[in-house]
Amino acid sequence: MNGLAYSCRTCGARPALTVSRWRCDCGSPLDLEFECEPVDRRALSLRPTSLWRYHECLPMGDQLGAYCLGEGVTPVVDDVLGDTPVHLALEYVSPTGSYKDRGVALLVAAAAALGASEVVDDSSGNAAIALAAHAGRVGLSVRVLVPDDAAPSKPRLAEALGAEVVRVPGGRAGAAAAAVREARAGAFYASHAWSPFFLHGTKTFAYSLCEALRWSAPGAILVPVGNGGLLLGLDLGLRELRRHGLIEHRPALIGVQAAACAPLARAWERGESTPVPVREEATVADGVRVATPPRGAEVLEVIRQGGRLDVVSEDEIEEAKRALWKRGFMVESTGAVAAAYALREGAALRHRYGDLVVVLTGSGLKL
Repeated sequence: MNGLAYSCRTCGARPALTVSRWRCDCGSPLDLEFECEPVDRRALSLRPTSLWRYHECLPMGDQLGAYCLGEGVTPVVDDVLGDTPVHLALEYVSPTGSYKDRGVALLVAAAAALGASEVVDDSSGNAAIALAAHAGRVGLSVRVLVPDDAAPSKPRLAEALGAEVVRVPGGRAGAAAAAVREARAGAFYASHAWSPFFLHGTKTFAYSLCEALRWSAPGAILVPVGNGGLLLGLDLGLRELRRHGLIEHRPALIGVQAAACAPLARAWERGESTPVPVREEATVADGVRVATPPRGAEVLEVIRQGGRLDVVSEDEIEEAKRALWKRGFMVESTGAVAAAYALREGAALRHRYGDLVVVLTGSGLKL
């Protein structure tokens, strides 16, 4: 782990990287201090289609090939939602069917490098499946804490991939609290909500997207938001691409939440800098049912740099899902959240921002 360090933007601490370290002593999430090198565009045609493709910009990038399952290169399809032309980014075709593969591959690499033998996370489904697949591949045992009200199909897949799945009462918050207790007992907390390694994995989506668009940036990118891991990773990657002169401008980032559980969108409406407390109501988009996102303040800070946060209703999500399936895009309900917003607001968004990318994040084949 040479050249890597944790840092806390809240109190300025720089704690050491250890198996048991997952947040700052002050309670805040940690960032990762890492010197990103410019990606060699000329060499890309000779590289495998996996996360390792962008190894210059990744911690432990030269070692990452052993932890990849082929994730990292996203198909982008030009299509129409309603009457609005869009680029559809098909993250749901990743090896385990969601964008979580990007972040988890790097998380597992970090866990192995630090000497962990077991990893634990709380998840309603997609992160659990990704963690089970990637960690199991390299011989790490996996324990997943699942909300007791989560749909059974995804935990079953995680279990089939070798994870120990434990159902926990209290919804997403109850599962997160149980994972924290295990992390305090010494397990490596492979948290897609807390870990900066996860964000450095998801930032590669920005590289993949801009490469697919011939190293140009769209006007705006529409992303479903629960914990905000994909949106924060996108921001990290886009800032690197802009700093290295690989794109000419930073696109606006538009985060979309389910109205049933929207602490970030409500904060955005009120001009707040931290998430607004909300009840964890049920939603068909269970992947974004997060009432207290640990990095919520960071999401709001990113959005204030250009973009917006908004909500879609349950009916709008299901309508978008049906529309996508009819066009051959087999997404789950969470994967249709950004498309639902594009169906409602696409014309106005295109008028304001120009070209739109709509991210389809989770596969409906896991239902």
